[in-house]
Amino acid sequence: MKFPIIHRLAYSWSGWPKSETFPPEPEPAFFTPLDTAWTADGLTRISCRWSPERLQLTLRAEPNLSPITIAARVKGRMDHALRKHGWPLGFDRKVAVRSLGENTRETVLQYIATQLDRADLADPRYAAALAEATWTNPDFDLADPLPSHHGRYWYNLHLVAATEDRWRVGREDFLGKIRTSVIQWSQGLPSSPEGPAKPGARSLAVMPDHLHLALRGPIGSSPESLVEEFWRHLNRAAGCRLFSDWIYVGAFSEYPLAAVGGVIDCRPNNSPDLTRPRGQAPRCGRRRRRTSGWGGPGARPARWRGVSESGGGRCLVGS
Repeated sequence: MKFPIIHRLAYSWSGWPKSETFPPEPEPAFFTPLDTAWTADGLTRISCRWSPERLQLTLRAEPNLSPITIAARVKGRMDHALRKHGWPLGFDRKVAVRSLGENTRETVLQYIATQLDRADLADPRYAAALAEATWTNPDFDLADPLPSHHGRYWYNLHLVAATEDRWRVGREDFLGKIRTSVIQWSQGLPSSPEGPAKPGARSLAVMPDHLHLALRGPIGSSPESLVEEFWRHLNRAAGCRLFSDWIYVGAFSEYPLAAVGGVIDCRPNNSPDLTRPRGQAPRCGRRRRRTSGWGGPGARPARWRGVSESGGGRCLVGS
């Protein structure tokens, strides 16, 4: 199954010479065959910083590419092009790869932490249940890189999963199941024994019809594969197809993409309007609501089937 992911994914790649220094920066024509090959790989070069001591490229990437794959494609093709250009010394073994987005780590974590503050909920019990389902691990520092034998990787992702047709999750005890399922999934992510930093979740915010998750991914897993595993884990915990397969995934880091002069597109042309209900309720009995955006400012409950508007979004689940 190919997931219709909405993505904002960019990465910087840095490489160093094996010995001596890099040659002077070549003419733009040098990059023409490289760009063609990288496009076939699912990469689009955004910018390049060339110095004698280091090469740094910024690229937009398709969601089926893992950081390790990106590093291999960039380094391999650049090394081949430089050798053809008359520079045979090659790259040092070590590289650095960093996920990048429009927002910084601080902005993303603050946005997730204040989700409930921006919600318009009438029932204080339901709001308290959402607050209890929210989770964060302040000791999990996303600024730490994941080490490997071949370099260092910063691989931070922001996932947003919405319920099918934006139907609300109801009964309070079910919200805890979502929290438990996300934590269990993140703890099972594959990790490398080569350093103290491990993949895992940093922050989770559960809202009535969507959730936000900030995590450090395993460098051998693509965003697409992580999203699919995440989606299956959530719906397995729900016991039905509660969450839609239209999931947002964005990259972020300590500094924004603008710091390297990059801009990336928001979403594919064929992605749906996620603010509109599209069909029947999930079989596990959630109630529908209309929202604006991802449940941010201005999101209000509409008319609910079997629940009054004064109920603040509480509905029966699995009954």
